[in-house]
Amino acid sequence: MSTVTPPEIGRFSGRTILTGAGWTRNWGGRLAAEIWEDLIGHPAAQNNAPLRGLLLKERSFEAALGEVQGEGFTAAERQAFEKALLDAFVAMDREIARTDHHPWINIHKVQDLLFRFWGQRGDSVNAGYIFTLNQDLWPERKLYNEHVSGAAAPALPGLQRKPDQRPFTTDIGRYSDRFIMEPVSDPASQAQLRGQFNVIKLHGSFNWRTADGRNALVVGIGKSGQIAASPLLSWYQDIFRHVLTVGGARLMVVGYGFGDEHINSVIADAVENHGLKIFIWDCGSNLVDRVRASPHGAAIWNGTLSTATRPLIEVFPSNQAETEEYRRIFKTMFG
Repeated sequence: MSTVTPPEIGRFSGRTILTGAGWTRNWGGRLAAEIWEDLIGHPAAQNNAPLRGLLLKERSFEAALGEVQGEGFTAAERQAFEKALLDAFVAMDREIARTDHHPWINIHKVQDLLFRFWGQRGDSVNAGYIFTLNQDLWPERKLYNEHVSGAAAPALPGLQRKPDQRPFTTDIGRYSDRFIMEPVSDPASQAQLRGQFNVIKLHGSFNWRTADGRNALVVGIGKSGQIAASPLLSWYQDIFRHVLTVGGARLMVVGYGFGDEHINSVIADAVENHGLKIFIWDCGSNLVDRVRASPHGAAIWNGTLSTATRPLIEVFPSNQAETEEYRRIFKTMFG
């Protein structure tokens, strides 16, 4: 469901990025198959025969959640499954928050890349955009130092922030209930996009709750319906569409497997009708075949600007060197 009035996306650089699970895995994030490992071993599953049987049968945790949300399971079983899922996200967050990963990716160069999506000093921009399909707290924990590049401060548009919440700093502390955030009731009219570097979590975040206390993240089957039912996430989808279709934009896609039809359809339309070019950063094998086999994949591949296949640790090494691969990526994306 689209908002009636198109979002006022402001003047942005024409460059943006979309990250998936493969991005945060560089810092200890979990892929879908690894989340299944967390769920099957959780006491909520091991002590509940129907949930354990479901997970043994269904290796896709999202498909399993879709079944749990159906009529064949009780409310208590749904709550147990969701509790196990949230516990997996909290454990993932502890890993992402660690500062002693070795070898460690040069976060300062990563920030240099991300804040470049705002634009260069002197550019007449008043908004910037980072899109992610991830529901973890990587941006809140790792996206800081914007003053070095002259970008505006990062923000989570459409979320009510409590006085004690300080995201986008060097140390936001250990996860607790004080991290919980709630969307505003009508983000399309109440929230702003201009004057800030907007972090758009297209599928929500594990620490968001609705006004009635439900989890505000999109997992399982029927994602389009879940997004349409959320004023915040439907507004985010509109923002994503309008940013990609401004004309001649460039999109970097990192760590996303192109498995979501509602995301791919927006990218494909922007390629076919609005001149979007895509830089795909993916370390897996058979990239061309995987993209083309995905929903709207042929159209997406036709918009390819270039690709990168090296892991982030090789592009942003611990010795803080500026690698030739980073220079190539930077020049291709922003040149």
